[in-house]
This record gives sequence, structure tokens and C-alpha cells, in this order.
Amino acid sequence: MTARRATRTPSTTTVVLSGSADAAIRTEALHFTTSAANELWDLTDIVRAVVERAGVRHGQVTVYTPHTTTSVVINESETGFLNDFKARIDRLVPADAYYEHDDHAVRTENLQEDEFINGHAHVRQLLVGQPSVTVPVVDGEVLLGQWQRVMFVELDQGRERRAFIHAQGV
Repeated sequence: MTARRATRTPSTTTVVLSGSADAAIRTEALHFTTSAANELWDLTDIVRAVVERAGVRHGQVTVYTPHTTTSVVINESETGFLNDFKARIDRLVPADAYYEHDDHAVRTENLQEDEFINGHAHVRQLLVGQPSVTVPVVDGEVLLGQWQRVMFVELDQGRERRAFIHAQGV
């Protein structure tokens, strides 16, 4: 029997943005391309690797997304649950409903020439989570529960995305 996998893991390397020789501090950028709305990417192993490269024994690691239509969440990476999430978020915040954000006859702020029709994705982001999570690190271990995974959630449409992983401590 082939195991089902609901999340994807980016197959890319991170770029070191900052580091310190004094304290254990390291920030890395992860660049990857999502392919669809409501897609979840499991960053857990990448986060653990950044903590290890930083040499953090006691501290914390923060995972942050700079996009307003994505979130970083901690939850279980189990196909049935993630399919349930996708079905419920589509039902709760349908993409084909009216969103003032998408009505350019009304909206006058933060407009771009190549603006996506994505009011639903902005609403979903506020309901789903926040742009970052912070997890304690003790004895070099990222303290996640048995089934917890750090996941990047694409709530809009597939495109180039970034996540930043910042580990700090001693």
C-alpha cells in the first residue's frame, strides 16, 4: 500500500541572510513555488536543519511568511485532516463570492497593475492563522508535539513564495 501525503516539502536550498559568531543566531530564506490554492508545504525538517546549522541549543526558532495570502501553522500533516481543512475553508470562504477587495470600482488603496482577484485568499489568511509561528528549542531539539508539523499554507494561487526561518539562542 502506498502512503498518501497531503503536504509537499520544498526541494530547494535556503539562503543565509544573517548569522553571528557570538550568539547562535541565523536567518535563512527559503524560496519555492506553490502550485495551487489551499496547498500545504511541510517545512518541519527544513526548520530543524536551520536550528542545527545555527548551533542553537536553547532558544527559539521563528518561521515567517511575508505574504498576505499565506500563513504558517502548526498542525498534523495527515491527508484526511488536510483534505477536510481544504473542503471546509472552500465552503466557509468561497472563491467565487463578492469581495470588495476585488472590486476596483470601489477599491482605491494598494492597487497594482497586475492585481490578482484574491479577496477570498486575504479573508482566509485571517481565519487560518498568522504569518509566523515561534517554537522553543531545548537541548537542540525543536519542541514540537508528536504529530505537530510546521506548515506553510498557500491560500491564493500558485506562484513564487518565500519563508524566513530565524533561529536564535545559545
